[in-house]
Amino acid sequence: MTSPRPCSALVGSPPDLRDLGGAGLTIGKTFTFEAAHRLNGLPDGHKCGRRHGHSYQVTVELTSDELVGPGFVTDFGDLAPFAAYLAEHLDHRDLNEVLTVEPTSEHLAVHLARWFLDNVQPGIPGRLVAVTVSETSKTWARCTVGNVA
Repeated sequence: MTSPRPCSALVGSPPDLRDLGGAGLTIGKTFTFEAAHRLNGLPDGHKCGRRHGHSYQVTVELTSDELVGPGFVTDFGDLAPFAAYLAEHLDHRDLNEVLTVEPTSEHLAVHLARWFLDNVQPGIPGRLVAVTVSETSKTWARCTVGNVA
């Protein structure tokens, strides 16, 4: 019985993505924070019109056509400023008092994508692809960076 050959990407030098037809690599990291909000302008009795809270999950996705260091799109440790922003400005806050827009998941995803692009992306090798904000395990809003206006 012949042993299978190891993948050429695992033998010798780091993998070259060019032989995969222009492939890139995408990574993601999920952060959490707790916050309250209420949504204005909803019909009377709508449950989201009352102040309530969520255990938010925010996932950032980054991509690159080449790897740096030992083989990273971006070192997850380089995302610490984003975690700090969430902890200092959103965690255990009333989002109606923090944001200048209605605190929907959609608006929050756009806000966080803009903050990331201005404050984190200039110092890292990967490029932000998307920010996804989840209020519950069944609901989410995703801001694809090419769509940030």
